[in-house]
Amino acid sequence: MSVLVYTESDNGNFKKNALEVASYASEVAKQLGTTVTAISINANENENLGTYGVSKVLNVSNDQLKTFNAKAYAHAIIDAAKSEGAKIVIVSSSSDTKFLAPIVAAKLGAGYAPNAVAAPESSNPFTVKRTVFSNKGFAHT
Repeated sequence: MSVLVYTESDNGNFKKNALEVASYASEVAKQLGTTVTAISINANENENLGTYGVSKVLNVSNDQLKTFNAKAYAHAIIDAAKSEGAKIVIVSSSSDTKFLAPIVAAKLGAGYAPNAVAAPESSNPFTVKRTVFSNKGFAHT
């Protein structure tokens, strides 16, 4: 079992949030005593992710995925989660992932906790601190 993290890219280059979410996934994996597998779509320089705690990178190279499509990206992430046996899938909080994350959670029959702002407080049950009410409050879910 590994933690799967989706690392966003734009024109082949990782977005800043990709590196941040990779570090976050690394912290979650440490707490769970496992490793981090990243999935990147049409990204270059995947080896840089190791600096942020990623042990393995699944690079999806597909010209049909050059333009963001939530359903298509979600299916790539779902396939990766299943093949890696990932019990936790982590994505950043971006405009694209707000569309894609609920699809991934629903298809995997998993919970969904958007806008996490801290490492998990507990792994059993899995509990994270996240922002709510337009980032004016916090919830522990």
